[in-house]
Amino acid sequence: MAQKSRSRAPWQQKVIQILPVIGLAAFVFILIYTRRSGMFSSVADLQHFIRNFGNFAIAAFIVVQAIQPIIPFLPGGIATIVGMLMFGNIPGIIYSYIGLVIGEIGLFLLVRRFGPKFARLVLSEKNFQKFEATLQGHTQDIKKLLIICFIFPFLPDDLTCLVAGMTDLSFREYLKIILLFKLWSVGAYGYFCLFVLNKTLTGM
Repeated sequence: MAQKSRSRAPWQQKVIQILPVIGLAAFVFILIYTRRSGMFSSVADLQHFIRNFGNFAIAAFIVVQAIQPIIPFLPGGIATIVGMLMFGNIPGIIYSYIGLVIGEIGLFLLVRRFGPKFARLVLSEKNFQKFEATLQGHTQDIKKLLIICFIFPFLPDDLTCLVAGMTDLSFREYLKIILLFKLWSVGAYGYFCLFVLNKTLTGM
């Protein structure tokens, strides 16, 4: 009976898990709408539109990025690319870095406070099993694992941050790693994806 109730996902978990699909659908809808309406016929037009919101646009973008590690409503890295297109490459990366650092600090603190209950809430059952396996296998070398995930930005760094919150890694050490390596991770991911996007569009 206990096993049955444990495997049954609460409605909050189902809502959180469906957010990535909703976020992606909304993102695609916005792209189609803006393309057909001609609202943003160039990157310059898009940047001009965002600038009309002044500092609020920057703050809103940082908030979006801060939510991403906790509730990933967009596929990883898309928001960073959008930020680079909206604000320029360097500012977009810096704003993404600020937001993601805030989000991963929040993620660490939430897991440390609520433990596996929080992890089970935000992860699918499959990813939760990965979480448990990573927790069991890498508790002792979690610092190395974090650094590796940030050096190679396509690795699941958010999952590793979840694991870090369940280990005895101090918040100070965690913060040091995040601050030192996250900028490289965001920049490498952003420039690589932008390079691929430009090559794809050029090829078309």
